[in-house]
Amino acid sequence: MSVGYFRALRLLHRTFRNYPLTQRFHILGRFLTAPFLRTLDVIPVGARVLDIGSGQGTYPRLIVEERAREVIAVEPDIRKALIAYKHPKVKFVTGYDDCIRGQFDVIVVYDVIYRLPPEERDALFKRIYERVKPGGLFVLKDLDPSNRLKWTWNRIQETISDKFFGLTIGEGFYIETREQIGERMARAGFTDFEWKRVDFGYPHAHIIYLARKAAP
Repeated sequence: MSVGYFRALRLLHRTFRNYPLTQRFHILGRFLTAPFLRTLDVIPVGARVLDIGSGQGTYPRLIVEERAREVIAVEPDIRKALIAYKHPKVKFVTGYDDCIRGQFDVIVVYDVIYRLPPEERDALFKRIYERVKPGGLFVLKDLDPSNRLKWTWNRIQETISDKFFGLTIGEGFYIETREQIGERMARAGFTDFEWKRVDFGYPHAHIIYLARKAAP
């Protein structure tokens, strides 16, 4: 049984019902405007997943319901980590990706990379490559600048969020093209690069990238 729209809403309500009201509104807004349900099936069933920059843990909660067997959710914003929900298949770690050791079947970076300056991305992709098991998957959810109207709206929204609400850490707004992302993944060592637009019906230019670490 897949996680449908209304079932996902019930799951998230049960998971986050004790969170502060402002956090719950933010989580609901993220769910309504991000294509979480369209990106569940990229996670192999039974995978051990590392989610870098997991926020409040919406994506980890959804993928452990039907897909992943375990998620390590890494989040540097202590405001989110301190009130993290409890789930037997989700472990929250406060910090950045370099505090994690071991290897994973899948590593996810979901709506985080556009806050990271371009000069830091090659190093991040290389660290991710080293932590993905041979044959494993790197999943990157980002924004696509080729849709200029949606991309512009997203930038305006992020600017308002930063200035008035401070909901995320990090500064700047750095979007790269599909070709640039593909080149970075190749430099890190990944192969089988592919991308898919997942923004139909959404106000933002959502795109998902997949790449693999070659098996020996």
